[in-house]
Amino acid sequence: MPKEQPTRIDIVKIQMVRDGTLEYGKKAIKGPQDLAELGQKMIQDTDREVFLLVTLNTRNHINCINVVSIGTINTALVAPREVMKVAILSSASGIACIHNHPSGDPDPSSDDIQITNRLVECGKLFGIDLIDHVIITGDGQYESLREKGFIRNHIDPPLHQIRDQHQPTPHPTRNSKNHPDSIRKGDRNETVGPICTLDH
Repeated sequence: MPKEQPTRIDIVKIQMVRDGTLEYGKKAIKGPQDLAELGQKMIQDTDREVFLLVTLNTRNHINCINVVSIGTINTALVAPREVMKVAILSSASGIACIHNHPSGDPDPSSDDIQITNRLVECGKLFGIDLIDHVIITGDGQYESLREKGFIRNHIDPPLHQIRDQHQPTPHPTRNSKNHPDSIRKGDRNETVGPICTLDH
């Protein structure tokens, strides 16, 4: 009877790979306008929704930027586990999210708020604060979900409560109940959050 061969188990290591660079300097992220300007550099003119993750160290300097999702003209998928995976691999103490609304209206929808809340809850499991989620448009408008009061965690002092030394360009807001720029609800049975659809 032939001798049974032992099962071999892979020993692996996980590392991040640089996919490009963006000139920004070593300044800290101090408010939503800093995040909006960063997003404008990367995704201002895109005709599809793009969801960016910015990971930060303890002094709010940027560790890295990751493109979590690139969608179609009206749809993109965002899984909280993918956001947290990059945050952990980059040794982040905090994260910020940026995504665009190609429709031109930066006002957050109810589904934008929902995915933001999911990321806050997921971050608590790992001790990683979501400091802000900023929505930008191609014409320079932006909205901060922290400024609007949708992000509440244990950051002290609260970042982005006011736009520090910035004077934003006034812009109208709309009722977000039926807003076309939205992140749709996904399967609620996932352990660390649903896969959500960004739709506009």
